Amino acid sequence: MRKPIPLILLVALVAFAASCSCGPEAGLSPTSAPAPTSEPAKPTDAPEMPTTAPTPPPAATEPPAAFEISSTAYADGETIPNQYSCMGDNISPPLEWAGVPDEARSLLLFFYDPDAGFDAGASVEMGFVHWIVFNIPPSTTGYPENMPAGDKLGDGALQGNNDFGQFVNPGDPFPGGAPIKVTGYDGPCPGEEHKYVFVLYALDTMLDLPPQATPTEVLEAMEGHVIDQAELAGMYAPPE
Repeated sequence: MRKPIPLILLVALVAFAASCSCGPEAGLSPTSAPAPTSEPAKPTDAPEMPTTAPTPPPAATEPPAAFEISSTAYADGETIPNQYSCMGDNISPPLEWAGVPDEARSLLLFFYDPDAGFDAGASVEMGFVHWIVFNIPPSTTGYPENMPAGDKLGDGALQGNNDFGQFVNPGDPFPGGAPIKVTGYDGPCPGEEHKYVFVLYALDTMLDLPPQATPTEVLEAMEGHVIDQAELAGMYAPPE
């Protein structure tokens, strides 16, 4: 005959069974993977391309303007109107020029007759000189009609003596009745048709000469200082 299980042992077994977790609910099934907590990261956007347009190449530099002299009274090679001659009013024609070189320190203006040689009274090889203006400021762009006689002009330029001073006195009359200036402009006065030239020189210096300098003195002083020159030619014959 089996002995009965002591009461104290029975109580212990019941308590053990209640605390045991060894059944199907005891976590023997595979563990589930945790749910993601956020969306997967998107690939990084490509960097933005610069929006600034490429720098254009520098614009082509325009060549400097040509150094030139002209007159509204007549075009190059045309007939010089009579009022600018010794048979007319003996006044200088209007002149204008452009394209003076940047390095010019002064301008020099000659008006001469290349068809007249030494036998006709020319003092220099270039011909008979009718007008000299030197130390013209480079900022001067021309002269109006009828420039005055005298040592100094309004822009500070100085006038030399022309070749008429070898034969006459200032104030003596020309055939047309106008006074001869000598220190200033005296117009064409040929016995037959001659060519007459305005030549404007750009110099790299001021001439250290006084007013009433002669053509020879001016040509010697300017030697080696010419940067550029411009010419305006005209023809003149005395009226028949």
